Amino acid sequence: MRYKEQREQVLETVHLAYQADLIRMSAGNISLRTEDDMVVITPSGIKYRNMTVKDISVVDLEGEPIDGPPPSSETPMHTAIYRHISRAKGICHTHSRYGMIQAHLQEDVPLTNIELMMCGAPIPVAPWAAPGTEKAGEVTVDIFQSRPELHVILLRQHGLVALGGSLAQAYEHAYNAEVGLETHYKVRLVQAPQSFTEAQIQEIKDVYGL
Repeated sequence: MRYKEQREQVLETVHLAYQADLIRMSAGNISLRTEDDMVVITPSGIKYRNMTVKDISVVDLEGEPIDGPPPSSETPMHTAIYRHISRAKGICHTHSRYGMIQAHLQEDVPLTNIELMMCGAPIPVAPWAAPGTEKAGEVTVDIFQSRPELHVILLRQHGLVALGGSLAQAYEHAYNAEVGLETHYKVRLVQAPQSFTEAQIQEIKDVYGL
């Protein structure tokens, strides 16, 4: 099997994300970029609970199929990010509940907790782009290029996309984002969340060596 190790890594991340309720059914998608510039990505329409390593697809950076079943419908977004954002080696696109809620509220999320800080907050909401289109890649690339410190973007009325220097990092950013977004949303139900001050941000950076 070609790219067996990378396919296993994608499947392992699928299991983690599924257990954490970041993805469900076949909604959301996960990928990594190989050293020879191939993209190993979840397939189209196969339920996560039934997915095996043989179901993981391989495409090139233009989205042309190389091996495996038809790739995710969101392949154009993944490949656009890999072509234009060199720091991206892994991507997790989730339909997590609070990611979706915040994406529907269409408000950028300020830096109000450490989990969001790890994601590069404030977290922006991208302009509308229909899922599965080239435009979905264009709007995310534009934002990631303009903010090199950013790891997470909310897709307007859709979900969340997280990138990382590895697939493990992308998953961590997606997980931290969901925890941070849930906390931010629930605090809003009681009172206005308070953003960190510049002094607080610097203090946290000093403590964690960021």
